[in-house]
Amino acid sequence: MRQIVRKILAALNPARAFSRLWLAVDNRRRAFRKMDYILLTLPAEMPVLPEPRGWLQRRVLGAPPFSLLEVERLFRRIGDDPRPKAVILHLRGLNMSLADLQTLRGSIQRLRGRGKRVICYAQLYDNRLYYVASAADEIILQPGGELMTTGLRAEAVFLKDALDVVGIGLDSVAISPYKGAFDRFTRTELSPEGREQLEWLLDSQYDSFVQGIAEGRGLTPEAVRAMIDGAPYLDEEALAAGYVDAVLTEEALRKRLDSPHVLTGDKAQQTLYRKARPGADRYVAVLRVGGLMIPGESGSLPVELPIPFIGGERAGDITVVRQVRALMKNKRAAAVVLLIDSGGGAAISAEAMTAALAELAADRPLVACMNGVAASGGYMIAAPAGWIFAQPATITGSIGVISAKAVTNGLWERLHIHRYEFTRGANAAIFSDFAPYTEAQRERVLQGVRHNYRQFVAHVAAGRGLTPEAVDAVGGGRVWTGAQALERGLVDELGDIHAAIAKARALANLPDDAPVCLVRGKTEPLPPQIAASPAATLDDLLKTFAVIGSGQPLALLPFEWREEGRRAV
Repeated sequence: MRQIVRKILAALNPARAFSRLWLAVDNRRRAFRKMDYILLTLPAEMPVLPEPRGWLQRRVLGAPPFSLLEVERLFRRIGDDPRPKAVILHLRGLNMSLADLQTLRGSIQRLRGRGKRVICYAQLYDNRLYYVASAADEIILQPGGELMTTGLRAEAVFLKDALDVVGIGLDSVAISPYKGAFDRFTRTELSPEGREQLEWLLDSQYDSFVQGIAEGRGLTPEAVRAMIDGAPYLDEEALAAGYVDAVLTEEALRKRLDSPHVLTGDKAQQTLYRKARPGADRYVAVLRVGGLMIPGESGSLPVELPIPFIGGERAGDITVVRQVRALMKNKRAAAVVLLIDSGGGAAISAEAMTAALAELAADRPLVACMNGVAASGGYMIAAPAGWIFAQPATITGSIGVISAKAVTNGLWERLHIHRYEFTRGANAAIFSDFAPYTEAQRERVLQGVRHNYRQFVAHVAAGRGLTPEAVDAVGGGRVWTGAQALERGLVDELGDIHAAIAKARALANLPDDAPVCLVRGKTEPLPPQIAASPAATLDDLLKTFAVIGSGQPLALLPFEWREEGRRAV
């Protein structure tokens, strides 16, 4: 037996095996010892938080998209490492809200603050790309590309006449003309209040856009406005005007760097990877609420549809309340950041979420972070938070209530379908799609809208330390940007998710490196592409439409806001 053991040891030769292993590790370490530049190609769409995907989801959908939170973490590792001189961001289009772009710009600025150069390279620069690139040290354009900083635009579309053709109408009751969520279906043109609101929102976002470029490029706001008014520019025109710093091919860019030590994003992440600190007892929990607020479970439509209000993600009150209650039982979650990306929805759903969050806020620090949109019901759920962050371009406010029901009898008549309605009770048909409200019914619905509005105002007044009169003065359905909301006392500070996490740590007396955990409920549905089927899509659409068009009070943003080519309706 001893002879057999000796032969095995001799064959293995532990010393030699260890030497070979160390040599392999050392060679790998030496290979990455020099890391002058890191090249990162940013995806066009990046969610704020990482998206979890299991084995099957990865096989069907691929790897989850790179998130803004992961960008910040990678930038921090790069900033802490003495080897990289600079980061090259290859921009191939950015299809994100202006608020998300501000979050990305903040990460770039913090990386530069750690002593690293940032170079942006793109085939062309539109508004979004140039706004982000202006936060970098250097902007490089591919030959033949253009600078297309043509400014911001919004458009309003009205469907009343088109719906009349097919015999469909919508009868709505709103707390004020500013709460025009259904104006597109009930009017043929912009109301004065709708026009005023869109003008001040576009003004505020344009100011943020101009100011960001001016600060990043060392220009005056007047010079930036002149640049925008003169766009688009050909490559050499942009270079001659100093709007870009170089016009180079990718090959010429690599020669200009004059270094063989350029790592791509994947290799850089492997090299810079640092294990999380073990044994941490207390952490900051991040709870995201996104999409249309509805009674029931959270989810997404099996197929993404371009239908206003009802064509995308849904935040169910059952799911959100369960997640909040689970957090209350978990004492390791020392503080909670509520990340909001919702234009509201059903008032009863917003009310249920707000009540649960108020109970959580009484137990531990709750910090609200408003992302692209946190308006109407999305603002209501932020009210219990001890501190509210918003980006300058966040769409928020819309403190107001509206109710609507569909009227479809004209459609049936055009289809030569004859309907007869029988009722018992004076208001049995109040929410029927057979006919519009009578005057008496309209007054009754208006009473409900006013009652829900008073509750909404009370939540905001209690959370913000304001009088109901002060809330009403900036409420009534009025929508603001984050910068305007700060001036009106509706938010506490301008900042992104990283600022909100830092604030939560401070309020909970946690160290600066306390971990962050994302709340993922068991009720979270499969991604849309896995669950896709026409029957499921129709069923979800009908359920969502039942919330919007049933006549129940809604805390809903008056329009969908989408920057640069996306409609604000």
